[in-house]
Amino acid sequence: MLTREENELLCRVGPDAPMGGMLRRYWLPAIVSSELAADGAPKRVSLLGEKLVAFRDSRGVVGLLDESCPHRGASLVLGRNEECGIRCLYHGWKIDTGGNVTETPPEPEDSSFGARIRTTSYPVEERGGFVWAYMGPAGTMPPPLDFEWTAGPDTHRVIIKVRAACNWLQTLEGVIDSAHSNFLHADLLVGTAGVSTTHLKDDGAFARPSNDGRPKIEVEDTPYGFKYAAIRRPMVDADTKKYVRITHFIAPIFAIFPAAAGLVNMQMFVPLDDENTMHYFVKLSLGDPIDDRQREIHMKRAGTRMGLEIDEDYNMLRNSENLWLQDRAAMESGASITGINGVTTQDVVMQESMGPIYDRTKEHLGASDAALIRMRRLMLDSVRRFTADGTPPLGLAEPIDYALIHARERLIPVDAPWQSIDDPDPSTGLIEAHRR
Repeated sequence: MLTREENELLCRVGPDAPMGGMLRRYWLPAIVSSELAADGAPKRVSLLGEKLVAFRDSRGVVGLLDESCPHRGASLVLGRNEECGIRCLYHGWKIDTGGNVTETPPEPEDSSFGARIRTTSYPVEERGGFVWAYMGPAGTMPPPLDFEWTAGPDTHRVIIKVRAACNWLQTLEGVIDSAHSNFLHADLLVGTAGVSTTHLKDDGAFARPSNDGRPKIEVEDTPYGFKYAAIRRPMVDADTKKYVRITHFIAPIFAIFPAAAGLVNMQMFVPLDDENTMHYFVKLSLGDPIDDRQREIHMKRAGTRMGLEIDEDYNMLRNSENLWLQDRAAMESGASITGINGVTTQDVVMQESMGPIYDRTKEHLGASDAALIRMRRLMLDSVRRFTADGTPPLGLAEPIDYALIHARERLIPVDAPWQSIDDPDPSTGLIEAHRR
């Protein structure tokens, strides 16, 4: 259980909040690259309580600016994206990707007025199908993040995106809570004898070698956060073997967890403001490209098909006002345990149901909550040190090769240490091939 002060410290992300200041020292996903076309429609982006506009100029360069025009404050999301700049509809001022005012049409022809004005423009990097933003002060920018999945080609990657109407911490805590999978996702995660790791079944469900709902959680700190093992009794040979799944928390908003055979999983929980989060779920195929049919299956399994389950702004059609469209008839018939379709949707519904910012002074934590307890303590320690004396935030004190962080699962002898399955070698040649 947290104190009220600790809960506020962790959850508030605005420009004046301590956590908001620390999160601005990291690279954060701002928008999916494919959402921006050269000279196409600008897109509104919310990030850490700031209202921004993203656009791709005539050269293909992405800009991420303050949404308000520096002239009179009209929204640049409504502007025209043309000839290497975004033009405000109100008075025709034009701003380039660097935030420079390049044209002020109403002013005298010989005026140099606009040349003295700049609006907020954040540095961006494109990698792994995302536009990443750095919102911290100049001179403190860390190296861009290079995960295993960012090295893969777009043809091998699926990006699932959905907006959660709740605080970022609630969404992050879900991915480092292994115990909930046996209950919330029971329709899709099926204990199956005869498998040694998670595999996709023909009916779209996941088969894994255990249905143990009481995992033993063991946590080990790392320079970037921690890794933890969820240790379960397998369905076969439980006296001599144990089923281990290793998940990594990577500060401040990332988690890598074991995927079905042939895939890599990562989830990212981007704070839009104090009460809204963009949930990204990235899957990378380590083998063949992912075709359109397979992409549709991934989206259906997540419950995030555009027009069917989410709208064009990535809001779920399920919400608190319609009780998240829970299908009680399916629950009563036995067709569904939860009455909510989709693994990602199920997570977001639970997290939204806790309220915009959950009051953690009311909770009662148990042994299965060890990983989320560790995450909170590490992040609290980091933000306090950062605020007090500028200590580098968690994960930024030393260089880290993120591409070598892998989430693994395996059946191992019951007396073997769980760390024995987490070797540091790349699981595929895809990373090095892409780097070359």
